[in-house]
Order: sequence, then structure tokens, then C-alpha cells
Amino acid sequence: MENVEDRRVSLRLDMEKQLITVSWQGENERQYIRDVMCLDISQGGIKFSIERDIEIDTHVKVQFKSNQMDSKIYLARVLRSVKQDHGWYDIGLIFNK
Repeated sequence: MENVEDRRVSLRLDMEKQLITVSWQGENERQYIRDVMCLDISQGGIKFSIERDIEIDTHVKVQFKSNQMDSKIYLARVLRSVKQDHGWYDIGLIFNK
């Protein structure tokens, strides 16, 4: 078996398939808020699945465990949006520093 080097540099968190809340301002200054399924998360960013496209460079607020009063909101920016065969989009965000 080959020794395969892990290309991931940052720490990964085990939140796959957890619901998170994302919000952003879209076209015509319309505000969107969605509960979405987390596909992957690291110290640098997050990937989730959603039913609609979000434009590259859109600023997004990410909230984990939004049902708790003390849950923190993280600011991020859309890095990529990939339409899947089933019609939904995988959105990749990078956290603001």
C-alpha cells in the first residue's frame, strides 16, 4: 500500500452532516437565511450543501447550534459554488481572519 500524504494543512472538525445556519444578502438586497447540512469544516473554511447558488465573493454569516443563545457567528466569503448532478450546490466558504 502506498504512503499517501494528506494535503490538508489545517485541523478538521467532525461536524459532517450537522445542521448549521447560514445567512447572506443576495440580489436586490434580499436577505437569505437557511439551515444547511455541513459537508466539511476546517479551521480555514467550511463546505455545505444548499438548494440554490450563492455568488462567488458573497459575504456569509455562519452560525453553529443556532438554537443556543450563546452560539457565535462567524464571518466568511464564498470561495466556490459547484452545481451537483441532483441540482443542489456545494458551497465552499473561507473564514474571515
